[in-house]
Amino acid sequence: MNEASDIIDLVASVARTIPGEFSFDGDRHGRVTAWITLQNSTDLVAAARALKAIGARLSMITALAGQPEGINTIAYHFDIDGSTVTLKVGVEPGGSVETIVPLYRNADWHEREFMELYDLHVSGRADSRRLFLDETVDRRVMQRLIPLSVLSNAASTTMLFEKLIVDREKSR
Repeated sequence: MNEASDIIDLVASVARTIPGEFSFDGDRHGRVTAWITLQNSTDLVAAARALKAIGARLSMITALAGQPEGINTIAYHFDIDGSTVTLKVGVEPGGSVETIVPLYRNADWHEREFMELYDLHVSGRADSRRLFLDETVDRRVMQRLIPLSVLSNAASTTMLFEKLIVDREKSR
């Protein structure tokens, strides 16, 4: 299954089962970039399960706290035969998302990272220990910094530069 139309059809079939917005773009090499923006964070596990059923692999999870307008955005990036599907979910301050570690074991590190750096909450986790910071450091202190996972993700460069511009304007 490496035809772009096959991937679009598969991802569209997933998107139709979940309340939210779906969009996609393709390139001349047949790779697809698709976005599914969930209306409700409670649909995250169902969406991740549906993507797993069509052969998606979790590549990375990135988080942006307080953008836009105080909403925390978590983007789950999946790979399907070289094409990228990004599942975006908004989380209200103080809200949480369900863990997807039972479906994708590699989500463990990413979930722990954004819990630590952004004070975002993930329910249903067996292990919520911090990765880097001492337990005495306030979790929210890192929200003004840009984590490595955002810097290393080419799909989020727009978010990165928007955050840099906002931070630069705040410091003036």
